[in-house]
Amino acid sequence: MESPRFLRKIVLAAALLCMAFGLQAQSAKYIEALKNYQQGETAEALRLFQEEFQENPSNDAACYYIAAICSNDPDRRHETENWLKRAIELSPDNFWYRYNLALCYLHTERPELAVPMLEQLTAEFPKKTELYFDLINVYLTDNEIEKALSTLDKIDAIRGRSEIVGLTRTELLLKKPDANPDSVYQSLADYYAECRTPRLASVLGDYFASTYRDSLALSYYDEALAIEPDYTPAWFGKAGVYQMLRQYGNFFSSISHVMRDPYVQPEAKAAQVEQMTANPQFVRTFSEEFDQMMLDLRTAHPTDSTINALIGGFWYRTGRPELAIEIMRQNMEQHPESFDAAMQYLFLLYYQQAWPALSDNATVAIQRFPESPDLLQLRAIALSQMKEYTEALQDYEAILRMHPKDTTVMKVTYSSMGDLYHQMGDAKNSYKHYDKALKIDPDYNPVLNNYAYYLSLEGKNLKKAKEMSRKTITAEPDNPTYLDTYAWILHLLGQDIEAKAIFKHAMLYGGKESRTILEHYAVVLEALGEKDLANIYYKQAAAMAADE
Repeated sequence: MESPRFLRKIVLAAALLCMAFGLQAQSAKYIEALKNYQQGETAEALRLFQEEFQENPSNDAACYYIAAICSNDPDRRHETENWLKRAIELSPDNFWYRYNLALCYLHTERPELAVPMLEQLTAEFPKKTELYFDLINVYLTDNEIEKALSTLDKIDAIRGRSEIVGLTRTELLLKKPDANPDSVYQSLADYYAECRTPRLASVLGDYFASTYRDSLALSYYDEALAIEPDYTPAWFGKAGVYQMLRQYGNFFSSISHVMRDPYVQPEAKAAQVEQMTANPQFVRTFSEEFDQMMLDLRTAHPTDSTINALIGGFWYRTGRPELAIEIMRQNMEQHPESFDAAMQYLFLLYYQQAWPALSDNATVAIQRFPESPDLLQLRAIALSQMKEYTEALQDYEAILRMHPKDTTVMKVTYSSMGDLYHQMGDAKNSYKHYDKALKIDPDYNPVLNNYAYYLSLEGKNLKKAKEMSRKTITAEPDNPTYLDTYAWILHLLGQDIEAKAIFKHAMLYGGKESRTILEHYAVVLEALGEKDLANIYYKQAAAMAADE
């Protein structure tokens, strides 16, 4: 649990007190207690400080340290206030005792006790500006904006104008019921004239950018960069203005400074880039600029998993799978503890049908994450494609042993085993495992479709196949694969007119991209006497086969 704000300040104040108390004659027990406290042995320190106080009831420092220790112990936190009060009774002029008691009141939601103490302390110690900020927080809680603003004036009078006061003043002015944003930011501009910092200039630029005053926004961003040429928020602001103005040359030039900054959070950069690359046409138009952006990101964060995944995905989507695979391989090696990094790399190998590499790297990942069925499934797929059927079946059996009661995992695994047995030419075991999957979920479309289609290839149980296939197109009426299976079964049952209607629907939803569907449609058209149209689809299917 995070320490309350006043408790953290107690600990900070303790370092100062060590010097002050070190000048006084202290007992060996007190010094031993202080040593334990500084080393984090708080239980022993508390015991010794309590003994010290019993032996020396005038030791205010012992009271203070007991309060500090109690404040960080949930079971003794309620004792903090009393120990601070004892310290104040013994040393009523001590600033830190009184200050931390005021903070204790704030933490325990008693501002009515804290405010008078803080106000008294500011009167006695006017140069301790941390007091003023504490008061401002209290005033804000009570919505006393004018008091908070007046307190800021005191800080300015003591320390001179500063960035934090200027920003706080702006925030306070915007909270007023009658706040006029233009007037508030004009006030900040006046403040900035005397306190020129890149942050204040960028805040002004952000406001004017948000109100579509592009030239004014850019002038403030340029002022920020004149003060600090590598000030990333200003470059980011400029990039946003140029993007809005569609000045993409200036946009990429500005955003590159952001991408090269290693101190900007990689997650924030990744979110920005993902938004920018969502439009493929935009990426194609500015391909060189995006390539440079990826290099900038890689340079700034060479081992960051989020950035590596982003770049790998970008290379893959832009037709450079070799680069994508290599960066994701490095990412998996750099982050052996990351399951996501492993899966991202393995999926790229899967999409590229790099079966030996997928099998070998899945084996490495399984050793690191032995409880994952997904990794076993990926290896089983790779092994089946390599015709290592026995090993693939062993992986599927291992998945079933790992999750004997997880029905989702079980039905997917039985489905995969059914497909694998069919690949092996073992129809009996194939249908046996399909039946097991359907026993768990009678409406599981992948199994219903494959089961029906394989029956149709054998020309067996066509009525059963038709019923299973009908369920799939009822559930997913625009799925071209399911439509093809159903239409083909209709053809085998002599219902070519009905089959033609189904195929025409499949053509509208991606059927033209499948050689098998084109061939099936051509067969049905030919059976109906539409030979010219059938020849068109035969030729399309043949052309597609030649390209495979």
